[in-house]
Amino acid sequence: MVYNKAHKTVCSLEGGLEMQKIGKILTYLEEQLDEGHIAKVKERFRKVLTYQKSDRLVLRLCFPCETFNGYPYEEVFADMEKMMVNELVEYCNAVDIKDDRIPMIRPNYGVGVLPSLFGLKSRVVDNNMPWVDHVKSTDEIRSILNKGVPNIKSGLGGLIFDTIEYYKEQLSKYPKCSKLIQIYQPDLQGPFDVVHLIWGSNVYYALYDEPELVHELLKLVTETYTVFLRELKKVLNDEYGSFHYHWGSLFPGHIIIRNDTAVNLSKEMYEEFAKYYDEILLREFGTGSIHYCGRAEQWVFSMMGCKNLRALNFGQPPNMIFGTDFLGKIYSKMKEKRLGIVNYGVDKSIVPDITNSEFDQGITYQTVVENKKEAVELFEKFL
Repeated sequence: MVYNKAHKTVCSLEGGLEMQKIGKILTYLEEQLDEGHIAKVKERFRKVLTYQKSDRLVLRLCFPCETFNGYPYEEVFADMEKMMVNELVEYCNAVDIKDDRIPMIRPNYGVGVLPSLFGLKSRVVDNNMPWVDHVKSTDEIRSILNKGVPNIKSGLGGLIFDTIEYYKEQLSKYPKCSKLIQIYQPDLQGPFDVVHLIWGSNVYYALYDEPELVHELLKLVTETYTVFLRELKKVLNDEYGSFHYHWGSLFPGHIIIRNDTAVNLSKEMYEEFAKYYDEILLREFGTGSIHYCGRAEQWVFSMMGCKNLRALNFGQPPNMIFGTDFLGKIYSKMKEKRLGIVNYGVDKSIVPDITNSEFDQGITYQTVVENKKEAVELFEKFL
């Protein structure tokens, strides 16, 4: 099969090095995947995140894969075969130690997917995740608004659908992999994040100088997000009852909204320019979860009041301390509202004590270790 794209061509031909690597990894996973174990992990996620009694808490262990090697992201962004390799490598650790990670892969083109539908380009800088080149003027914003909801197959949109098709084709050759490895949503960010990616940091001035224009763009982005994800849902297999697959886990609801940019806003600004539009998406897709990087203590309790919200996920930059200190500030309110906390990062030193702590309901945990040996030893202590 040959995939021709506007910005690249990928030739998925038998005998290619990447194809051989995909086959090798899938053969390995076909032999190692344990359907019974995966079913238990899913049930564990479901019970823990809905405050029901479970056999134990959920723990995901993050460490470099020792079984297979991936590719630098700058190569992955330009080649869906290498992207599939990297996505599959992410799960190989889990089958090795049988922790609480669920097998899944996604089209991983970064934060610029929705901005690309409006004509913005993404570029990889120094092998990091893509950077979006924002517009240069408000005239360009008005031009975007005048065009309305874009073609969802424009920009990276078409590539997303083609990558999903390619993943399915490769998985179909391996019965267990095809059944047990889910394909989940790409990074669509959230309405305010997408507006920031389109507008750039000048959006913070626009909140004061041209709020009506910001709201117009937020409305268009929210509508586009809805149309795009509804079409994606037709080809993904990311649903699990009232949960959906994401980041190797189960997340409550059917959508995960990112609010990384909103951490820079006051509570009042957050409620006007982020929360309102998040609630539209949560309503459109029934229920969902919200992610953001940082603590955002100025509005985290307001976020907990979002209608149809079922869980939060906190990205934790290396220079920020979360731990049980932050949990102590938010947990009682989360528990009161029966909101889950997914993949809460803790230092490996406190993992053995989690089970006996006060934070033993409604939270799934993850931690980072150096290697497989350390992962096995820590998991045995946790169990």
